Amino acid sequence: MGAGPHGLNAVAQARRTTAETAGDDKAKAAVMMLIAVTLFACLDSTAKLGGAVVPAIEVVWFRFTIHFVLVAILLNPWRAPTAWRTTAPKLQVARAAVQIACTGLNFLALSYLQIAQTLSIQFMGPIFVTLLSVLFLGEVVGRYRWSAIFISFIGVLIITRPGVGEFNPAFGFIILSVLIGASYSIITRRLAATESAGSMLLIMAALPAIILTPLMPFIWVWPADYADWLPLVGTGFFGAISHYFHIQAHRYAQASFLAPLQYFQFLAVLVLGFAIFGDVPTMWTLLGTLVLVGSGLFIWYRERKIAQAEKRKRLSQIALGAA
Repeated sequence: MGAGPHGLNAVAQARRTTAETAGDDKAKAAVMMLIAVTLFACLDSTAKLGGAVVPAIEVVWFRFTIHFVLVAILLNPWRAPTAWRTTAPKLQVARAAVQIACTGLNFLALSYLQIAQTLSIQFMGPIFVTLLSVLFLGEVVGRYRWSAIFISFIGVLIITRPGVGEFNPAFGFIILSVLIGASYSIITRRLAATESAGSMLLIMAALPAIILTPLMPFIWVWPADYADWLPLVGTGFFGAISHYFHIQAHRYAQASFLAPLQYFQFLAVLVLGFAIFGDVPTMWTLLGTLVLVGSGLFIWYRERKIAQAEKRKRLSQIALGAA
């Protein structure tokens, strides 16, 4: 995907128990997570720069092709043979198609909106994942999380302000991207049961590159000069290395500890947006983002409480069984 929090945590879910086996080192995990989300912000910045010189779909191709080359070197068939195998090819293809769509829409939106605006909408990711989990996974959502979902939509309305002034249609691109990205998370949850983390990381880059390559001769635009190549190559570089740090962070701490740190990405985006593009977010963007972050943190808090209660229940059942 692009860089936002939606979908990215889904890959880490494939290794959701790794922190228990590798050892808990929260300081190291926090540093790696902060590096990862900063690199995600760099990915969005390079995608916006690249989208100014070539079509968005070409930027998407660069993003996944360079990513694939780098990951293939790291996870070569001799070093990681299991990364090159899959037991669910249809689901992998479906996930790749979803990934192309949501990344393309995100990069298209970046051509018209500030990075801070697109990222703030991406904070709706956990909300859409919750909704789709109810529809397709049969998960039960209580009144508190429904309230958080409702509040998050208010946050989106504050940012987009439909009916107040001129509505930018590009907001529709990023909202659709987040919705599609939620289905990516649902598919990844299912794949996590049978696929290795290496396989999911490799195939997430390989399939989009393979699918898009035949289209390139028909839409290809050569960058005007050498400098224009840098952000295009940068999308793949930052995409690959950010995912590496993201997964490494989950080796040393549980997702419940790392989840709130993803919001540091907004601060990184504010700095890069101002430094590179001179973007200054509006009061409405900041206020709406605050509402979205608050609702996202509340959902995280509720899910953590539920998980802790279930863990205590299991431990008590084990203790009773041993008595």
